[in-house]
Amino acid sequence: MFYPVSTNHLSELEYKRYARHLVLDNIGDNGQKRLKAAKVLFIGAGGLAACGIIYLAASGVGCLGIVDDDQVTYSNLHRQILYKDEDIGKLKVHVVRDRIKDINSQCATHIYSCIVDEYNCRDIIKNYDIVIDTTDNFQSRYLISKSCYLQNKIHIYGAVQAFEGHISVFNYKSGPLYSDLYPENLNLYTKTCNMLGILGTLTGIIGMFQAIEATKIILGIGNVLSGYLLVYNLLDVSFKTVEIVPQMNFNLMNYDYENKLSNSNFINQSNLLFMLNQSAVILIDVRQPEEFGKYHLSKAINIPLKNIKFRKTINFIHYYLIDKKIIIYCYDKIRSLVASKILDKYQIQHYCFNSVI
Repeated sequence: MFYPVSTNHLSELEYKRYARHLVLDNIGDNGQKRLKAAKVLFIGAGGLAACGIIYLAASGVGCLGIVDDDQVTYSNLHRQILYKDEDIGKLKVHVVRDRIKDINSQCATHIYSCIVDEYNCRDIIKNYDIVIDTTDNFQSRYLISKSCYLQNKIHIYGAVQAFEGHISVFNYKSGPLYSDLYPENLNLYTKTCNMLGILGTLTGIIGMFQAIEATKIILGIGNVLSGYLLVYNLLDVSFKTVEIVPQMNFNLMNYDYENKLSNSNFINQSNLLFMLNQSAVILIDVRQPEEFGKYHLSKAINIPLKNIKFRKTINFIHYYLIDKKIIIYCYDKIRSLVASKILDKYQIQHYCFNSVI
């Protein structure tokens, strides 16, 4: 993903502040403007988030969102370096907002004093480009993964335990999801760091790796840690990468979606073949270009799901395709359903077809 160059100019002070960025060939003026235009959400404001928040704010990221409902406690202080003794008892998001202001007053900060749940998660993440997941439980991670998938958001995952940390990037250019790494049917149980213990400096290392991946994605440089889990063990100073094998994503469908699907205008393969033999049929493949390039049905056109909602796309369909039989195509029902609901909103008649391709 390459972020567009922001129309906002850099001020004279910003040129001075980011001088060491600007002289790098892979960043320069345009890269710094991308950082300024980026919107990054941290879900969790604990040890993993602390270093990442500090460095992303300092590096010129223009907007940071912070979600957390906890108060600062003494047991936080050995690893959550955003907080001090005088912050004990305060809401973490309030303290973080003030710290960001101290670090970079030009960084817009939005705080959410709550726990993410199935009712608010998608609404919170919809205004951000990247979601950095610093939560400490499987339930929240599955929910974040599902919400990022449905809204085409990048999910940067980090986790720590004792002396070992894990990092990966999910839902990047149609890459694997968190549920591919840990399928929900494993029924995994979370033990908190209060039960297991954690070396404080480890959270800083893993949190920094998450911030680095976010920075590379925003700037469009380097290799992104998608499709692999990076495992770091500080006792033997070892790094290893484990390949993540994508699974089918039908498990992302909750009961609400299943109920909606039963009433949707999905067609089977026989219906599709019959309709394709008729004239004036247009097949819209809503997968990402990378997926479309690997395999697609003959005569299909590619309009990725994230582009369907744009006004220019709707206008194109209205003016050039409205007299044809429109068939939305994808290999999973969730993306087809989302695209279908968007077209329904604009009263565009269509059909949906799914395949395991």
